[in-house]
Amino acid sequence: MIVQTNAFAAVLLAALAMSPQSTAVACSERKPTPQTGPGPHDFTTAPSESKLWQEGDGGEPLFLRARVLDTCGEPISGARVRVLHANEHGEHDPNRWRTHLDTDAGGTFEVITVLPGYTGGLARHIHFVITHPDHAELVTRLFFKNDPGSDAETEDLTMVLEEIRRGDRTAWVAGYEFVLPPG
Repeated sequence: MIVQTNAFAAVLLAALAMSPQSTAVACSERKPTPQTGPGPHDFTTAPSESKLWQEGDGGEPLFLRARVLDTCGEPISGARVRVLHANEHGEHDPNRWRTHLDTDAGGTFEVITVLPGYTGGLARHIHFVITHPDHAELVTRLFFKNDPGSDAETEDLTMVLEEIRRGDRTAWVAGYEFVLPPG
């Protein structure tokens, strides 16, 4: 049975809207997000699209909402975020599962994509390259905290996956706060 796309998407987007947002009053120094390198991937052909997963695609949708902050916890607006990952089978397709987006005034970006499969002998992960003229470039991977393949070495680079079920459909919601050091 297929649940209507609009109703299913509305439940998932409502879950994203309920995620807490912190506001910084004074600078409380934050540690920059660790670098991991890009892996063997080319980010140059990525379109600018926040909805990568479409009804009828294989795999389970993943709704990722993230913020890009400076080391004082202030949002960085206008940061360019490039995202790339494997499909649900762990295969990289040069024409799918990649995008580039800019953060909004709150430093936020959102992507609706597929929960990636295992690839390259690593736990499930998503590659990110984040740039802004006033900050150092960040090239990293994020992993999923509740993935059995994750380990202690990636603890600072993990997102908690929350499962959302509606009928026989499953989707996932995750969030993360990237911290960029000054340039």
